Parts: sequence; C-alpha cells; structure tokens
Amino acid sequence: MLLIDGVRYEEWTPSTEDEFERLVKEHAQNIFGEESIYLDRKQKLKSLSGIGSIPDGYVITLGGAPQWHIVEVELSSHPLHEHIVPQVGRFISGISNPNIQRGIVNVIDEEINKDDFLKLRLRKAIEPVEIHRFLSDLISKQPVLTIIIEKDTEELREALSTLRYPQIKVVEFQTFTREGVGLAAHAHSFEPLYVPEVKKTDQEKLSAGDVVGFSRINQSNINDHYIDIDMIIRSCFPADKVRFTLETTAGRIDTNIVGTGSSSPYIQRNLKVWFDTHPELKTDDVVSFTVIEPMKRYRLEIEKKVVRNLSP
Repeated sequence: MLLIDGVRYEEWTPSTEDEFERLVKEHAQNIFGEESIYLDRKQKLKSLSGIGSIPDGYVITLGGAPQWHIVEVELSSHPLHEHIVPQVGRFISGISNPNIQRGIVNVIDEEINKDDFLKLRLRKAIEPVEIHRFLSDLISKQPVLTIIIEKDTEELREALSTLRYPQIKVVEFQTFTREGVGLAAHAHSFEPLYVPEVKKTDQEKLSAGDVVGFSRINQSNINDHYIDIDMIIRSCFPADKVRFTLETTAGRIDTNIVGTGSSSPYIQRNLKVWFDTHPELKTDDVVSFTVIEPMKRYRLEIEKKVVRNLSP
C-alpha cells in the first residue's frame, strides 16, 4: 500500500505486457531522462547464426555521453528463466552482427525522419553532426540492455546473472491506484536511470538567438487556440502567469504559461489572433520558440515547411 497525504493507494498490476508497454512509453522520459528518445518500432535482430529476437523498443539518450538502450518490458508473472534469458540472449547475439547494426541504424533513421518533432529535437541536440552519421557511430557501440518490470524479483536477478553481459539495467516500475477510484487516479514508483544534471539558472544558460524548443500542434490546439509547452523546455520560460512577449507574424503577443502545477503547461492568452492568421495550420505541424531577450521575449515560428525542405 502507498499512503499519500492520508489517501490510500493500492498496488496495481497490468493485465498484459501490451498494457504495461503503453505505460512505459508514456513515462519514458521520466525513466531515461528528458534528453531521451523512445522508439517502439520492433526491428528483428538476426544473429550471424540466424537466431533472432524482437525487442520491445529502443531508447537513445543524448547529452554529454550518448547511449542507446534495447528495451525489454516484462511482467514478473512470466517464467523469467524460460522467457527473459533466451530473449535477451538473442539480443546479445544479434547486436554483434554488423549487418544488424546497419539495419537498426536504418530503421531508427527512418522513424525519426517520419516525425518532424523528433527530427527537430535530434538535430538541435547533435548539430552540426548529420543524423545518420550520429546513429551509425552510436549503434556501433555496445548498447545497454534495459529490463523494465513491474516487480523486481530474485528470480529475475538470477536469470540475468547467467547472461554475463556487462551492461544490463533493471527498472522496477510499480503502479498504485487510489482506493475506491481505480486507474483514473494513480501513482508510479521507480528509480530513474539518469542523474539530473545540475543546471545553470535560466538567465545564465539562455542567449539571444537560442532555439529553446519545439511544440507539436494538434487539433485541440487549433480549436482552442493554445500551444502546449513540453516540460523539457518549461524552464526556458518565466514562472506560471508571469507575462512575456511573443514576436509573431500577427504582431507582438503578450502572454504567459499556465498549468505547470496540476497538468501539462501551455500558452493560450491572446493567441487566437495568431491562430486566425494561420488557417493553414494542421495536426502534426511544429512550431519553434527562439529567444530574443531571455525570460522576456521570444519568436514564435512555424517550422514544418522548413523541415520538409531539409535533406535527411
């Protein structure tokens, strides 16, 4: 049981691995860090001997020392020796094959280039290195095999010890639901795989001309005239309800961010005029924020048309 402010939460177990995978993907940045990219494209890994296996996902962690993870999501109710050892063993066999490494590079590159938002995030993190070159260098290195399970057990540890692979991480990802409410009110408990970076203050790290981040447009944004602000870039703006200026094609807009405490942060104040100026906006278009004066003025621009003209 989990007790939060006097409210009781009961342990909850996903009924299927697919259900568990959806939870893991939803919280991937909490597990692997804000500068991570989770891809759930299942690319078969064939070893030189023809034995293969299919991982649940790949994760690329950026920052000072980029890594890549092969992710296996498991339920402790499964026979772990019989299931995980052969599965992960085939991963280890497969990733030593240069042809498979090239295949993984190609499939991840394909996924990123299909998604303007991911492509912009990655370009900003690795520039001036070209994406395919970055992926080729990264995938040539030994990956971290990451097992995410709802309950860590001695049986799991014993099973993994037989593999003798130097880079295996285990994340126990538990879920608790509010008593009498169910999954509609829940909490997760886990140890993240990264150490939060000690960052400079926002005023120190921001300079005029910095592109601080990107936001993807959806139909709700268009209907209700607001732009979501990803928590990755939240610290690049003033505190909730503190006014700042957006320089836009519709002129200067006085606005602020709201919603950080209880939900996802967003900008809405006075944005209707900007949305009215861009009737061509549609789902999956991407906008960017560029610093003009840190914590005071930013340029809001539509990026998607520019991205389509960039070679992969």
